[in-house]
Amino acid sequence: MTSWVVADSGIFIATVLEETFSQQADALISRWSTQDVQIAAPILFRYEVTSVMRKSVYRNLLTPKEAIQKRDILLAQPIRLMIDIDLLKRGYDLATQYNRPAAYDAQYLAVAERLGCEFWTTDERLYNATQPNLNWVKWIGNFTTQS
Repeated sequence: MTSWVVADSGIFIATVLEETFSQQADALISRWSTQDVQIAAPILFRYEVTSVMRKSVYRNLLTPKEAIQKRDILLAQPIRLMIDIDLLKRGYDLATQYNRPAAYDAQYLAVAERLGCEFWTTDERLYNATQPNLNWVKWIGNFTTQS
């Protein structure tokens, strides 16, 4: 039986950029790897990581070459990407239910709900909006490397 987890793009971006939660993201992904946990995300994941790398060049935080290298690392991650009409509809419904301004991040919720697994996010606002109702939504800021 496959064990799943859903992780937002921020978790993976923190592994290639210097971010507040880079250490936690590295430890969390390493844990999933050693425990043979499969990672899933909505197809949106690839658009988000590509956009962040481009924005990093625009803001002079990375050279074009650095951004392309980091983009390619992120795009090569072994993540099962999911999309279908039912997921899109459910993401919209979850965004409505939790009063989110957009349905993007709720797509991750829909994937995790479908797979019956934890969803890890760097988005504290999304985490706070879903608590205590969705106890399977986890915020990286609460993860300690000793957990």
